[in-house]
Parts: sequence; structure tokens; C-alpha cells
Amino acid sequence: MATTKKAGQAPKSLYRPENQVFLSTLRSLREQRTGLNQTDFAVVLGRSQTYVSSAERGAVRLDGLQLRDWCRACGVTLVEWATEIERQLGPVKRAVKKGATPK
Repeated sequence: MATTKKAGQAPKSLYRPENQVFLSTLRSLREQRTGLNQTDFAVVLGRSQTYVSSAERGAVRLDGLQLRDWCRACGVTLVEWATEIERQLGPVKRAVKKGATPK
């Protein structure tokens, strides 16, 4: 049975355009900060080349600790990574609470 999306329901993060920014940043960090191919980077991470490829394609989703490991292997902090993501995505629009008057 197919599921239908409710009106106003946000799409899953996997299908949001911002996810491509996330994935491309993982890859560019690896390439620009380490100069390593996927196989050599996998050795640094203690993972397989398939894991690195799957993470960069979005087939494997990294949790917070895995993302931290990735960043550390690239010589950056999570804060530096997040700052780059935010720079690429642009300013955050503040949500208005229901019933509140916008300023």
C-alpha cells in the first residue's frame, strides 16, 4: 500500500535539495583537505572504500559520531564543517509562532 504525504508535511531530508550540499561537502572535504582517494581515506577512517562511497552518495547516512570521525580525518572540526554547510545554504529564515504577529 502506498503512503501519501500529508499537506504541509516536510519532505524527508533524503529528498531535500540541502542534502546534496551535505553530500558534496563530505566529498570536497575529503578531496581538498586530505587529497586522498576513497580507498586511502577509508584506511584513515578504518572503514571500507564502499562505506566512503556510500556515505558520499547518501546511500549510508552518517550519525553525529561518524560525521565527527569524518571531519577529524579531514583535519576539521564539526563546527568548521557546520559553518561551511550554513555558508552554502545561506541565511536561516526564522519561523513565526502560530498566532504571533510578525515584526
